[in-house]
Amino acid sequence: MQAEALAALAVPGGGLRWQSTAQLHLTLRFLGELSAAQTNGVQQALAALRWDGLRLQINGVGYFGSPTRPSILWAGLADTAALQRLRDRLDARLATELAPDPQRFVPHVTLARCGSGAGSPAEFLARHRQLQLPAWEVTELCLFTSEVGDNGSRYQVLARYRAELPDGDTDDTCDQSTQT
Repeated sequence: MQAEALAALAVPGGGLRWQSTAQLHLTLRFLGELSAAQTNGVQQALAALRWDGLRLQINGVGYFGSPTRPSILWAGLADTAALQRLRDRLDARLATELAPDPQRFVPHVTLARCGSGAGSPAEFLARHRQLQLPAWEVTELCLFTSEVGDNGSRYQVLARYRAELPDGDTDDTCDQSTQT
């Protein structure tokens, strides 16, 4: 499974707070704090979203922040065109509920949050530059709530939204591979 392979990249120390397998996910759209009415509107918009499922693959690593002071180490994705189209369709559905997302969509899985002692990501990037994991099928989007704690964020599924799959193709798991 991708989560175990990604968690295995963790190297203790060095000012990095590595994500646990339960914390690993791909965020399709960060929503922030929502009122009950907004949450209801988001749930209705997601329920109306029609999509065919996606095939995604982890490919390479990168970071956010500066080369001398990164903020996040992440794993990237190969060929994100279908994911971008799904994000665009989701944004269109959410336009009546939420303001546009001011952040550019950069599909990634956060591996570690970098503290002040993290230093340059050059060694990590060089070591895992060729990272490529087997592709997997995404058949479900999950709406999560998160609660920040001493050990990072803890996620809880509020609702699940299935892709429109061909007859007989089912997968009842929501492994946080894609969240809204």
